[in-house]
Amino acid sequence: MPLRLTLAGSSDIGRVRRRNEDSLALAPELGIAVVADGMGGHPGGDVASRTAAERALEGLRGAGTRGSIELAMSETVLAAHAAVLDHGAREIGLAGMGTTLTALFADVGTGAWCVGHVGDSRAYLLRRGVLRQLTRDDTWVQQKVDAEELTPAQARRHPCGHILTQCLGSDAPPRVQVLTGSLEPGDLFLLCSDGLVGMLADEELAATLRAHAGPPEADVEGAARTLVASALERGGHDNVTVALVSVS
Repeated sequence: MPLRLTLAGSSDIGRVRRRNEDSLALAPELGIAVVADGMGGHPGGDVASRTAAERALEGLRGAGTRGSIELAMSETVLAAHAAVLDHGAREIGLAGMGTTLTALFADVGTGAWCVGHVGDSRAYLLRRGVLRQLTRDDTWVQQKVDAEELTPAQARRHPCGHILTQCLGSDAPPRVQVLTGSLEPGDLFLLCSDGLVGMLADEELAATLRAHAGPPEADVEGAARTLVASALERGGHDNVTVALVSVS
């Protein structure tokens, strides 16, 4: 039987922020989900995230027909970076705007998935009940964890956890993380901004996803609502955005 995808997403301004600088883009018929998080405190964070998300969605249309999905994803993320730079250069007051970007393309025709990533939004995969973080955070604290100068627990509570080492819109082109794999029935992908993972530990994310994973198929709309509501209950210190893609 052919694979089938179900997508859902939710975004909330949170309890503290004055505007939502996250952007969410979904194309269920194409298996595309995108989450972008504009840089807080910088001009045009919301404009940057929206520009990147829209450009990524446009770039990934038809990615499965262009040969290498890894190349298509890398080119798409770099095109989104260029679009953010161009928009910032053309509009007064938006110079220096930046954003994270995490995008998923799931191709039911070939049974492959591909994630492109820059920044500290994240992509996870719940498979057979086990949640795995696919992306690596482009942050100062992650560098310290990699160097064994901080533990993951220390990094989670560190006051410099928000400092990015790269983003879309910076002067230097980003080094795009591109990850690929094969789809399996029962897979549940989570893309989210740091407003979610800043409030909920991975174990809590996994518990919520498992509770909505089915069978017969995942309740992605219910899971998205529950994750956002849980982050708000914990304080909602940042914008919260969630995208879920279920494979059945």
